[in-house]
Amino acid sequence: MNSVLRNLEMTVLGLGFLGLAWGKNKLNGYTTPNGVAKSDPEGQIAYLLDIFAALRRFMPPDVDLRGRDVLELSPGASRGNGVLFLALGARSYHAIDVFDLAGGEEPGFYERLLDRFPEGRIADRARARAFASTPGLREFGYAVGRDFDIPRLAEGRTFDLIVSCAAFEHYDHPASAIAAMTQVARPGCETVHIIDLQTHSRWIREHDPNNIYRYPEPLYRLFAFPGQPNRQRPADYVSDFESRGWSDVRFVPSRTVDPALREASLRGLAAPFAGQADMAVLDGALTARYPGKTGVSGASS
Repeated sequence: MNSVLRNLEMTVLGLGFLGLAWGKNKLNGYTTPNGVAKSDPEGQIAYLLDIFAALRRFMPPDVDLRGRDVLELSPGASRGNGVLFLALGARSYHAIDVFDLAGGEEPGFYERLLDRFPEGRIADRARARAFASTPGLREFGYAVGRDFDIPRLAEGRTFDLIVSCAAFEHYDHPASAIAAMTQVARPGCETVHIIDLQTHSRWIREHDPNNIYRYPEPLYRLFAFPGQPNRQRPADYVSDFESRGWSDVRFVPSRTVDPALREASLRGLAAPFAGQADMAVLDGALTARYPGKTGVSGASS
């Protein structure tokens, strides 16, 4: 198949997938933050261990989790990362989200997760189990709000580690989220965000991972729904964090387009994506440190 015909085929198929995603959201709302079903606890555990390992891998090597107050943005269907942070000595964990997807999680699931995670001191692991089994505990908090007002949902707390996984690409206005996040960051706060930049619909992402970048903005937004990928690129995220006073901001690519698909995936993209140097990057992690403002000190959690 020549390149023109392939581009046309992928563009038409992609529009179909955009329409399916829009329709699914209208019917069911935002219910599947990842591809692992709630009825598959072993799959969920494997997924969480993989995500937690990735978050740790991208953290600066000198970061000690002991004694830290951790905020996770948009954890999706599980607060399992929080249990693992506590097992490694974090003082507290708080999660905030737009959708209440993790509110009904059973404490027994956290027990099984910890059984599969051998790290951490005995006392810290016992503390993590106790916190996770106590509903409403401040040290293992969870707050939900459709307005995603981060300072309000933080409930007066500030944090020295803020993380997320596959969240920022779903925010309609990442710069606003970063500005709000900065308000609850202590001086010296570290932040790690794993960001998925590619097409999300499963079949089309395997054949044309850059499909969402084929459409002009007005056409793409005809299919807008809460959580639709915002199409920001690494340079956009770096700029947004730097403009809010974060330092040492970097985006580290994790995966790139398969060489067999690269030429086809980079051809036929809409402005402003056509010709961008980073369009082969599928996902990666943004890391940064917040130095704080002169005369501002961290508040107690």
